[in-house]
Amino acid sequence: MKIPSLIRIPNHQRFYIKPRHYDPVKEDVENRERLIIAEINAEKKKGTYVPGTRISSSFKRTGAKKDDGSILRLLIVILLFGGTTGYMFYGPIALYITIGILVAFIMVKKMKQS
Repeated sequence: MKIPSLIRIPNHQRFYIKPRHYDPVKEDVENRERLIIAEINAEKKKGTYVPGTRISSSFKRTGAKKDDGSILRLLIVILLFGGTTGYMFYGPIALYITIGILVAFIMVKKMKQS
């Protein structure tokens, strides 16, 4: 409890500086938001604004997806079937040939990716 007095006693003063820092990502996001809002407002004034057109056009696929998976699966099935059949008729030499073809295919595939 505070004792009443006629003299003003100074309170404890704290040294406080509000931290300031520059966040370029936040500033960039805010600038983009302002530009987009300005464009939407301009379209609304013209009467050409249609809600949802911006987001729907962002998710459209721009090209056909190349499917290499079916060719790879077919090659694996052929190698497995050929290796098994070759092993039955010719013995372990067929397995060595199959493994060699598989290793060669993997190396060619890696060289194409690089």
